[in-house]
Amino acid sequence: MTTPNRIAVLGAGPIGIDAALAAHDAGVSFTLYEFGDDVGANVGSWGHVRLFTPWSMNLSDRMRSRLAPGQFLSDSECPTGAEFLDLVLRPLAQHRDLRQSLRRDSRVVAVSRAGLVKSDEIGTGARATRPFRLLVRSSDGEETVDYADLVLDCTGTYGNPNPLGDGGIPAPGESAAGDRISREIPDVEGQSDRWAAKTIMLVGGGHSGQTAATRLADLAARAPGTSVIWCRRDDTRRIAPIPDDPLPGRVRLTAEANELLSGGSPHVEIRSGWVVDEIEPGASPAGGRGLNVVLRERGGDRDRVAVDLVISLTGYVGDNALYRQLQVHECYATSGPMKLAAALLAEGGGDCLQQASHGLDTLKSPEPNFYMLGSKSYGRNNTFLLRVGYDQVDEVFGALAGPPESHSNPKKESPAA
Repeated sequence: MTTPNRIAVLGAGPIGIDAALAAHDAGVSFTLYEFGDDVGANVGSWGHVRLFTPWSMNLSDRMRSRLAPGQFLSDSECPTGAEFLDLVLRPLAQHRDLRQSLRRDSRVVAVSRAGLVKSDEIGTGARATRPFRLLVRSSDGEETVDYADLVLDCTGTYGNPNPLGDGGIPAPGESAAGDRISREIPDVEGQSDRWAAKTIMLVGGGHSGQTAATRLADLAARAPGTSVIWCRRDDTRRIAPIPDDPLPGRVRLTAEANELLSGGSPHVEIRSGWVVDEIEPGASPAGGRGLNVVLRERGGDRDRVAVDLVISLTGYVGDNALYRQLQVHECYATSGPMKLAAALLAEGGGDCLQQASHGLDTLKSPEPNFYMLGSKSYGRNNTFLLRVGYDQVDEVFGALAGPPESHSNPKKESPAA
């Protein structure tokens, strides 16, 4: 790979910031784009949530080398999103190696090749001779065009939630009910007034759904009038624990969620095997405006449930509209880069702690010099770890002429370090 003159890094989250640091170390001109006024906007939205993994697994060597001693907590401690933002991402954004190249309030909404559309120059190699053209939009609607020779899409997935309805498409009435539907893990402690004394429908059975369910159950136990209806596509009533799981937080969450699924709380109604068919305006059980949610069981039975609020935690996937005019080969099942998706599929899934980067070739697509890095590269596969993203950054910059001297993380790292 020839060293580019200009690199565009999209997204100032952990992987984007690490990629920008790698660009600095490689001596290449770069711009780091962040859609919010603050870096790590997606991280901030789950700031109240504690990661399962410790600091030792969540920092690259490039980050560590620029943070003051004692800047972050003990390597063995698991940070919250807010701690990661305050102790790592914000200080790095102010570091002399980044601050002049960081553009806040700058959302890259589309990337193309100058003078070409998606169907031009298929397989000829000529696309690599044209610069990328980036449409950048600020929060007040002002739009500008920038150019780059290499684009690293580190925009992540958390800002692009999946719809609520059955089959992964919006339920009828879902868009109209948008202000009554939350799509982030609720900050139950910090915003208890929003959730207390309400009837809440929670949809989703993954770790995010489990986290929300356990926290809402705790609130319901001490706030009269609070009740939760937990809907899961899975029709079982047990989450299989990971054998010999080295992550205490994940062990604890699995046990607490299984307690709820077994009927451990009188305030939480379990609807395993039910999906959302439709959402209608209705009267709130607490008085005022609410929603009627039409549910359907796998066997075909339907039920209409009156609720105050809905929490939709049905997963997240990267925004592929961003590169609609690029020749990106996506996996038909996961929406990640095809070669990486195939490598992950060949592994047969498994625990995220077993994940390692699969090499630069799996990140390549027919579009030269365009790479998806970080959680977006995993698409709908939910086994991504930050250390994998840092290794991906290493692989991209290691292929440039004059690679950076320092790389991020050792390939073999104990999760309990």
